[in-house]
Amino acid sequence: MKNFRMIALMGLVLMTSLVMTSCLSGKDGDNKSTQNVIVLYENGTLKQYGGETLIPENTSYLPSAPGIYSIGIEYDPTTWSGDKLNVKLTSAPISLNNYNVVSGSAKGNINMYDLDYNGEMYPFMFNEDYIMVPYIFWMENVSANDYSAEEKKHHFYLQAPEDLHTDGTTLELWIYDVVDDPEVQRNKSSYLYQAFNIRNLIQGFKAVNGAAPNVIRMKTMVNRSSYDPADQNTREEYYDITLAN
Repeated sequence: MKNFRMIALMGLVLMTSLVMTSCLSGKDGDNKSTQNVIVLYENGTLKQYGGETLIPENTSYLPSAPGIYSIGIEYDPTTWSGDKLNVKLTSAPISLNNYNVVSGSAKGNINMYDLDYNGEMYPFMFNEDYIMVPYIFWMENVSANDYSAEEKKHHFYLQAPEDLHTDGTTLELWIYDVVDDPEVQRNKSSYLYQAFNIRNLIQGFKAVNGAAPNVIRMKTMVNRSSYDPADQNTREEYYDITLAN
């Protein structure tokens, strides 16, 4: 039996809210499982991190545009065929796509809480085009009912340098958070993963430097004790992703 492949990142699995696999007894006695998975929807197909293809028997919950999504599925784990699996879609897709890709040297108006959280949440390439970025951010101490309103005050960006000419090996990308009300006290942290399509950035880097980057260096300003950029403990932090070119 082939095991169902999930993204092996604790933070991303937690983000999906459905980390349990449940067995359902069908009328014919077969066992089926339900799970929330992260998929790339492109050219009419659903692919997991790792490249396996999910073939939906129903299309009502298919995304309307290409990108990275969280989606619920029901499947029989005994029915893998090569790298393909027939599934039933059980929930509407939740988009993880962020289109705030900018160039320049702007910075956020509050710190990020962290970039690589205890080795559990960190940036990684979903495939050759999409990068998954954990935004581990400072937030107000609000109730669960007000969480969505607080989250909407945060605007997360991925920033590339205007000049992509470097040592020819490393593409540096900044992430930052711009909030609507930076004067508000924020003393809790939360997180969410965002997906960025960086195909054009990699192609631009290749055009300027003669080859694709070997490393993507994610950078941001972090502070686990204060959201204030002026705080003495605020520091620049980076995380390197080595690419298989």
